[in-house]
Amino acid sequence: MSEPIDIAVDLGAVPAALPPMQTETEFMSTVAPAPPQIIRGVLHQGGKMILAGTSKSNKSWSLLDLAISVSSGQEWWGNRTEKARVAYLNFELAPWAMAERIRAVRAVRPECASGVERLHFWHLRGHNADLTVLRPQLETELARHEFGLIILDPAYKLLGNRDENSNGEIASLMNEFEALAQKTGAAIIIAHHFAKGDSSAKTSIDRMSGAGAWARDPDSLFILSPHEEDRCFTVSPTLRNLPMMPEFVLEWDFPLMKLAKDLNPAALRRPQGKNKVCTDREFVETVLAGDSIPTKTIRERAKLLLDLSPRSADRYLARNLAGGVIRQHGGLYWAENKGDTNN
Repeated sequence: MSEPIDIAVDLGAVPAALPPMQTETEFMSTVAPAPPQIIRGVLHQGGKMILAGTSKSNKSWSLLDLAISVSSGQEWWGNRTEKARVAYLNFELAPWAMAERIRAVRAVRPECASGVERLHFWHLRGHNADLTVLRPQLETELARHEFGLIILDPAYKLLGNRDENSNGEIASLMNEFEALAQKTGAAIIIAHHFAKGDSSAKTSIDRMSGAGAWARDPDSLFILSPHEEDRCFTVSPTLRNLPMMPEFVLEWDFPLMKLAKDLNPAALRRPQGKNKVCTDREFVETVLAGDSIPTKTIRERAKLLLDLSPRSADRYLARNLAGGVIRQHGGLYWAENKGDTNN
């Protein structure tokens, strides 16, 4: 009879010692309090987050804005941040390109001037490697300071020979990010990309390229999907440890992504041929221009100005009501942010 095979021993793996099992009383008397929220309502220090979007969806610009915000304790996309030391590990941009971006963002965010000494950049373009190989060197350098946030941009530069479509291999990559978070005590944020094809046909967490482990492992996800309005993106948050946030829309206004409160997050861009007659913004600005108006007037204006049938006008109206872009009371409708200059 053959001897039983111990797979872990056969692979040469030496598992770390497990923590002891505890009763509820023991656990509740020794558990540490929740760490500070590095981004209020979004991510705790020590947690992991992915910012994902299509190619050229300004992910790196957004992460630079986040780094500058956290280092100075200023708001990012309407969310308060905890002032902390930040490390931005840049694996993609040439140093001169990053320098130009820093100058551009700081020029429009003078309120963040106090954070320059707390923001560190590590330019590692050309040093891309498997994170398993690179992590010991990263930890040695990062140990020189007590960081609250570490940004690694982008994730695909750290795959090594891993297949981004393999759950097992991406799970092992996520374990490396977790180990980095445990070692440094910092929140870890990485940038990831979308799969090809019509992302609007998928749920938000399924829009990322590769294995499901990309979406399942992080504590927080911010998914940026193209909005039907040019230069705009719907942000879909998915949060494990904090109350869920509603979707919201950002508009690219060089060099920042800014909140566009007048846009309906549900109005995602569709492939050519599937787009609506007009965008939600065009409907609201054209049909609901002026004072509060009743349904009959909305249908008449929609037909006259946009050649929309009453049924189509009702669909636009219902969708924008659900998105909070339009308000209604006593049979009258009006644009929620009438006069908002954030367009």
